[in-house]
Amino acid sequence: MSGQVKASSMFINFNDPIYLEIYGFLLTEAALLDGNQFREWTTLLSENLQYTMPVRSTRENFIKTHFSKEMFHFNENYKSMILRVRRMETDYAWAEDPASRARRFITNVRVSRLDDNRFDVKSYILMTRNRLEAVEYQLLSAERCDIIEKTEDGLKLVKREILADSTIIGMKNLQLFL
Repeated sequence: MSGQVKASSMFINFNDPIYLEIYGFLLTEAALLDGNQFREWTTLLSENLQYTMPVRSTRENFIKTHFSKEMFHFNENYKSMILRVRRMETDYAWAEDPASRARRFITNVRVSRLDDNRFDVKSYILMTRNRLEAVEYQLLSAERCDIIEKTEDGLKLVKREILADSTIIGMKNLQLFL
C-alpha cells in the first residue's frame, strides 16, 4: 500500500514555507473536525476527492503490512462526503446524536512534491473519542496518505487513504471523519 516509506523519497524540509503551509492546513482541518464544523471542513475538500479506509488484514508475514483492495471501512468521494455532512445536520444522524467529543492529534508529517501544485503528504493521526457519560476513551491510530493540491482557493485535499493500525476498529460506529 501507499503507506510504505521508500529510502529514496525526498521529503520537503520542515522549515520550507510550503511544508509549514501544509502542516497548518492539517492543523486547521483537525480543529474544524474537533469543533464539529463539518460544513466549513468541506471547503478544504477538492471536488475530485477520493477518501478511503481499506480494511487491514492479518497475515503471517511480519515484514509486510496487508490491506484489502476490495473491502473498505469507507470508500467515499466528494459528493458522498457532502451528503454525509448534510445528514449530520438532520435529526436522522443517530450515530452522532449526541455528538461525540473527539480530538485529532496529527504528527510525523512528511511532505514531498509530486509536481508544481500537488504534494504527497504522510501523517500519523491519533483520534480520541468520548460519548455520553462514558469515562473511558475510544482510540484510533492510523497513518494518513494524502494528496494535497495548491489551488487559487488555497490548499485542497484531493485524496486521503487512512491505514488503521489495528485490524479491528474499537469503536461502535465510525461516523467521524479522520
